[in-house]
Formats: sequence, structure tokens, C-alpha cells
Amino acid sequence: MLQRLFMLALCAMPALWADVCDGLPAGPPERADASGSNKPQSFKLSVNSGGPAFRITVRPIWQLDTVFLVGDIHTGDIEVARCQDGKRLQALPIMADQPVSYGSTFHAEDINFDGYLDFSVLTEFGASFEIRSYWVYDPASRLFVQNELTRGLGRLGASGVSKIDFDPKKHEVIMWGDICAMCGCPNMTQDQGGGNVDRYRVVNNRLILIHKQEYEIHQKGGSFQFCLLTLSDLVGGTMRVTEVRRYDAQGQRVK
Repeated sequence: MLQRLFMLALCAMPALWADVCDGLPAGPPERADASGSNKPQSFKLSVNSGGPAFRITVRPIWQLDTVFLVGDIHTGDIEVARCQDGKRLQALPIMADQPVSYGSTFHAEDINFDGYLDFSVLTEFGASFEIRSYWVYDPASRLFVQNELTRGLGRLGASGVSKIDFDPKKHEVIMWGDICAMCGCPNMTQDQGGGNVDRYRVVNNRLILIHKQEYEIHQKGGSFQFCLLTLSDLVGGTMRVTEVRRYDAQGQRVK
């Protein structure tokens, strides 16, 4: 009898120890549609090599016939569970003012350059902008949190930034602003998103502006004259204008 119970216990142990993230993708397909389905989607997130892994389940709760929302309201949840045993650790609310297929926009990236992957989901978008909600991994608590950095990124998105990139080599956050089509966007490729460019460093979970690039279109009598590019950099703790350039409508530099 004891031998039989022992064998049954051995058979049950693999099930108890099974990784609930087996077979889960690390993210949605590359061309996933942000305006698509509101069905839950699950992903496996390993925060770093050899570190803990989590099952991230994104659950939109807006109705299929929802078109417009009034103000930021609770439109979904992100459930965080351990891959090791499936234990639920967190339920993070998604606040948004338009219905988005949040799971289709899930993205993992190290946004504070601490060596651990963080994640975000799209919460609002338009023809030339997008706003995301971010959560960073806290290795001390082994949980995902929002802080001054994540809130700052959200505010920048809401201010009209068309795209936010993270440069892991330079440890810089890059904000692409208004499209400068009339200036030919000198020194930029089309997929980089815009003409006004800001670069930030992350210091103590805060965004510190270190470089600013602003375009102004100058006209006379309703006719285009030139584009003025003003470059500013952080020098001695103060942002200072370091160079001013002029460009024609084709993006060629002029005197």
C-alpha cells in the first residue's frame, strides 16, 4: 500500500512542477492589429538570462461594440503569474480612453537600462502618435511597478511625441516629435518618425533631458523660406543652444 502511494506521488510531482509558460510566445506577431480583438492573450517574459520568468496575461474588458470612452477608465487588466508554479502575483489595471487590443501591442524592453526586461501596452493611438502604459521590473520585490519614469514616458506620449525609442548602447531614451516633411527631414529616415528630437538619460527613475532638436518653418508672404534647426545640449547642468542650421525644402543645408 505504501509503495503504491509513493508511486502515485511520484507521478503527480511533474504536474505540480510543470512550467505554466511552456509553449507561450514572448510577444504578439510583429504586425498585430492594435484595433483588433479584445480576447485575452498570454506571453512568457523572462526578465533576464537565468532570472525569473513570468506568464503575462493581458485581459481587455471593454465590450466589442465600444467605440468611444469618456476619460481614462478601467478597460483591462494585466495578470502576472510565476511560470514555475502558476501562482498569481499581480493584477495590474489598464486605464485608457479608447478601446485597444492591448495584447496585440504588448512589448517587452529594458526601458531603464538595468539589465531586466520591462513591458508596456498601447493605450491610445492616432494617425501620428501613440501613448503607452509602462511597467518596470523591480528585482528587489520581483514585481512589476510604475514609478516616475513610467509616468514620465506616459506624459511625453500624451504631449504629442510620435514615437519613443530606447537605445541600449547609449542608455538613452529618444523621443521623435512632429513630422518635418516640408524640411525634408535632414539626416533622418522615414521610419524614425519626425523632425523634433529629444534625447534623455534615465537617472534615479527620472528622465533627464540631454539633447533637444527643434525645427521651425519660416515663411514670408505665405511662401516657404527655409527650415531652422536649433540644437541644444545639456552643458554644466543647463540646456544651452549649441548650434543653429538652415535647410531648404529638400532638406539641403543652406547658409
